[in-house]
Amino acid sequence: MPNGTTPAPRERGWWRIILALAALLLLPHIPGGPSTLPVVDTLVLLVPALAACCVVGWWAGGSPWLAVIWSALTAAIIVLPPPAGVDDAYYALARGWGVIVAAAFGVVCVVGRSQPFISRALLGIGLATLLSLGVILTGRLEPDRAQRVFASEFAERNSAAVQELQQDATAVAQSFPNLSAMARDVASRQGEVQTTLSAYAAPLYPASLALEALAALALAWALFHRLSRVRIGAPLSPLKQFTFGDQLVWALVAGIAMILIPARDALAAIGTSVLIFFGTLYALRGYGIYAWFISRRVAVTSVAVAVAAFPLSLVTVPWAVGLGVSDTWIDWRRRIKHSLTGGRDR
Repeated sequence: MPNGTTPAPRERGWWRIILALAALLLLPHIPGGPSTLPVVDTLVLLVPALAACCVVGWWAGGSPWLAVIWSALTAAIIVLPPPAGVDDAYYALARGWGVIVAAAFGVVCVVGRSQPFISRALLGIGLATLLSLGVILTGRLEPDRAQRVFASEFAERNSAAVQELQQDATAVAQSFPNLSAMARDVASRQGEVQTTLSAYAAPLYPASLALEALAALALAWALFHRLSRVRIGAPLSPLKQFTFGDQLVWALVAGIAMILIPARDALAAIGTSVLIFFGTLYALRGYGIYAWFISRRVAVTSVAVAVAAFPLSLVTVPWAVGLGVSDTWIDWRRRIKHSLTGGRDR
């Protein structure tokens, strides 16, 4: 086993991690989440990712017990039957994706120790995608099978949600007869909105799966560095320092090109997924530049309000994407810092 790095104090600060954990586990269940996110049982993504971090940490000289415990929990997710009411095909795809991403991420962490987290995560997700494509090419999975599974899962979730909305409308009608018509109309409209969202989300499941996997890997990385004193890489940087390789701008170009190719519906769907995934990364980069300019409290508050208020998101997200993409050539943070220091490094 290779020698590990010198043990360091555990990363401090649990409240942000707890909030992030709550968001990963609970946000997929809020209205709109089950209709658009392919994996709502996000533990099947988080537990294997944390197991991969613990195994890499053990390889670097850390505690074997963390690796054994989290690997055992991952094995339990693999072998145990799905929870009651969960479709077998959906659960198999979800936990299969979680295990493939975790394994690929672990391999990347062992091979590319000098790479920052975001590079490892993107390489891991890319490798997992290639492995999944290999499963399709070998005939073990039909090309459109996953989309049909998630479309069916969305339909079942929407049916359950509509049924619950109708029950709520009936309860309101019994308590307030004058509001009966309005309550039933609201329930009907919400059901139609969820069905429409699912119709758009089903073909774009690759982008959603990749983004959920990235969130799970980031949280697992942060959790591991608070559970262990062995470092398998640098801690996650704050949002205002978030960046990545400028070469990824070509992924956006490729996505746009695939969309513009005429009479290629399947290719257009892939291009849209590519744009959504990398567009989200560039939006985060743009929000990071925004946070760099102002105080952290103001940045976090304003971004949270913009994301929570959907109409504001229609304005702020494209703005953030544009700011993030322009940073490829302008490097806003370095340029402003250079001007503030009069061309001298601090």
